[in-house]
Amino acid sequence: MATTGWADGARYATKPVLFDMRTKNSARAFTLVELLVVIAIVGVLIALLLPAVQAARETARRATCNNHQRQIGLAVHAYQQVFAAYPPGRIGCDDTGDAMNISLCPPGLTPQQKTGASGFISILPFLEQQPLYAQLAVGQGGIWNRNVDDLGWYADKDKCMGIKEHVALYRCPSDRTAAMSEVYAPVHAATGSYAFVHGSLGPDRPVYETKYQNNGLFLYVRQREPRHVVDGLSATMMLGEVVLADEWESSNTWSYALANADCLRNTANPLNTQPGAGLTLVRQNGAFGSYHPGGAVFCFGDGHVSFINDSIETATYRAISTIAGGEPATLPGSP
Repeated sequence: MATTGWADGARYATKPVLFDMRTKNSARAFTLVELLVVIAIVGVLIALLLPAVQAARETARRATCNNHQRQIGLAVHAYQQVFAAYPPGRIGCDDTGDAMNISLCPPGLTPQQKTGASGFISILPFLEQQPLYAQLAVGQGGIWNRNVDDLGWYADKDKCMGIKEHVALYRCPSDRTAAMSEVYAPVHAATGSYAFVHGSLGPDRPVYETKYQNNGLFLYVRQREPRHVVDGLSATMMLGEVVLADEWESSNTWSYALANADCLRNTANPLNTQPGAGLTLVRQNGAFGSYHPGGAVFCFGDGHVSFINDSIETATYRAISTIAGGEPATLPGSP
């Protein structure tokens, strides 16, 4: 039977859909308690992971510190190969103890000849830093003359800017010290993380003895030779780390050398003795220390690098800082 089109259309017309408003919110939201639990779990995970991350970073920083000291040690050896002796810890004399060492510091030396330049300047050419070495030109006008009494050298723009240069190898990546020191204001100079081993004689000994007659590898003016190291280079420390290089109590400007402080340290005090504590002279104790937990990194005379623990016996620690301490060939510490 025939039907009309509109009737068929009406019959098949789409019925209106009635939306259930509940379907729009069918996904249940987190409750406050659940959210707090998730946050707590995330916090615990972070707390567990953070020490591991920090430990990994410190391990990497210590490895870099080892590498820096190894390269400095190689530079010292390269200097010795050229000049048949190790560089002096401090290139020039000063007014303290000169009368006791006339052969080293004869009367009538000019302030420029009493330069306080450190041995770290002497090895710059062997660290691919020849331009900086030439800029400082210690042989012409000196630098750090007579313990900063003579500031004529500081008026030289090249020297003034040179001591502000940061030598990457002279800084440990764990070192949190300010990059620039104002300890000797008006002179401002770049800090360093490392110092040469002066010996075991420290703040409790006569100053001239500490400076010129110490028993380590680096002294004022005098230059040691390998034959002087009767204990053997592998059992004699060459350099180590310092902390708070921008503070008077532990001042360490890489271009300057001063007994019990800048670039010349001793083992009279135990490793990691806090600056200003223990045996001191004008609040300086000459101690080695580091920002690495549990000890410090040292480079030995044969170029190998070891981490020395704080627990090292005092007698052993002092013996390995000397060239004739009588210490055993096998020493504590791990590379």
